[in-house]
Amino acid sequence: MGFCNSCGRPIVKKDYGTNEDGSPNPDYCIDCFQDGEFTEPDITLNEMIIRKSKEIMAKNPRLAETEATGITTMFLPGLKRWHVEEDYSKFD
Repeated sequence: MGFCNSCGRPIVKKDYGTNEDGSPNPDYCIDCFQDGEFTEPDITLNEMIIRKSKEIMAKNPRLAETEATGITTMFLPGLKRWHVEEDYSKFD
């Protein structure tokens, strides 16, 4: 089992998104990625953090909002969609 590199949800093969040619894309879930494109191309990392924090709290009612936000804030920025590699070539 892997994780969607956009929303962080656990995914198995049946949950894979699809590439432009219809083949499965194991990096993203079907909710986030279809036909080679993100289903919500304009969503920001902050918006995804808020959405996923609310989902976590709904599933775990005793979890404080600060804890849920802490979890998503630590996890989501490291995922492929949100992780931006620093371009150090400009310093050469």
